[in-house]
Amino acid sequence: MILKKHWHILLLLLSIYYTAPLIAQQTTKTDKVLKQLTKEQQEMLAEQQLFIDKSKKEFKNSLTAEQRKILLDKSIPRSDKSKLLRKSLSKKQRALLAVNKNRLRDRQIKFKRSLTKKQMIRLRRFANDRAIHDRKRLLRRLRRLIRDNLNTDN
Repeated sequence: MILKKHWHILLLLLSIYYTAPLIAQQTTKTDKVLKQLTKEQQEMLAEQQLFIDKSKKEFKNSLTAEQRKILLDKSIPRSDKSKLLRKSLSKKQRALLAVNKNRLRDRQIKFKRSLTKKQMIRLRRFANDRAIHDRKRLLRRLRRLIRDNLNTDN
């Protein structure tokens, strides 16, 4: 009886139990890939991440109260949110996004040019493997399943 009502919790626990080794394996793969990069390349990646964080923060600070309401409104689907937000952007905000996008693209190109063919192949393999075993995507999917099942049980 209890199992019938709470099977989704059991499913979550089992999935975490079976995916934990994959997650641990993924972090060691990440470490291996990062160790194969030169110090300069690692610094480039760190700078790129800092730039991304800084530009996100800068953009969030430029949002008006109305734009923040759009982002925080949970009744609007994600695709509609992005459309509404794009329509509400000022010229200054659009320029900020364009400049950040171009700067990020330049940094990515500079990083790619610094890679050897061997490094490029390893990074592509790593990216493909990572997409397959993406922990966050799996957990989001499980949470959605659980939420949907809880809503149907009520």
